Amino acid sequence: MFTLALGALVMAAFWWFSSGGQSTTEYLIVSPRGVTGLNPQAAVRFRGVRVGKVTAVDLLDSREVHIRIQIETDVPVTGATRAKVGIQGLTGQGFVQLDDDGSNPLPPPRQGGGPPIIAMQPGLLDQATEAGQDILARLKTSSERVERILSEDNLARIDSTLKSLSASAAHLEKTLAQTNALAADMRRFSSPENARHLASTLAQLQQVSTQLSPAVDDFRKALAKVDAAGTRIDRLGADVQASITAETLPRVNQLMQDLQANSQQINRVLDEIERAPQSLILGKTPRQLGPGETTTGAKP
Repeated sequence: MFTLALGALVMAAFWWFSSGGQSTTEYLIVSPRGVTGLNPQAAVRFRGVRVGKVTAVDLLDSREVHIRIQIETDVPVTGATRAKVGIQGLTGQGFVQLDDDGSNPLPPPRQGGGPPIIAMQPGLLDQATEAGQDILARLKTSSERVERILSEDNLARIDSTLKSLSASAAHLEKTLAQTNALAADMRRFSSPENARHLASTLAQLQQVSTQLSPAVDDFRKALAKVDAAGTRIDRLGADVQASITAETLPRVNQLMQDLQANSQQINRVLDEIERAPQSLILGKTPRQLGPGETTTGAKP
């Protein structure tokens, strides 16, 4: 009887500590990510307080992991409750952490006749992994960019640019030295004595310009007279041209015609003298009549 009573007490204690004495509710957590370190009998905590345990961890397919949990019925699980996998201590033992922001007071949804479904959100380890992958991707991109920047061609260009900058700096020093000399010259030019000379020169130029004003006016008047004289000369030239065209040219043409007739007569006289030079002394001999001709030039 003692043994039986002790066995009964042990069974009761085991049932009590395994939450058999409390009312629990089963929920299903669907995780699209890995749940490394999470095993059956792992703790389930709601805002840090243990409220249940993991009853099963099943791999549904290559994309989803189903986690079944048993938690106390009085835990306020709603549609806004989210689950994530946490790591406990230094052992790396995983547990399920439930949080609720109160944005959806309705009960969690069900799929068919199964238990209510709690959505999974990335845990700290998942976030750290994703952040690490993002950092590695950025480091890889940065290293590739640095490698492209430090290529042989770019290094040659950078070296050429540095040489050009060095040469430009040397030219700049020379330019600055020349600028200093120019500034010194400008200071000497703008000295009080030069300023007085400049003022005196300007005054003299103003006086000369005042004296030149009447001469300029006279020159303008002379130009006007020359312009008027040119106009009159143009009119006179036009009149002379008209007179030459209307009177002189016809007379010249008549004179040329008379000269041409006289030259023809002179040519005939010279021809006759060449044929009969004695005519200059004896005079012109009568022409011999031909057979049958009379003195009148008519035939009998």
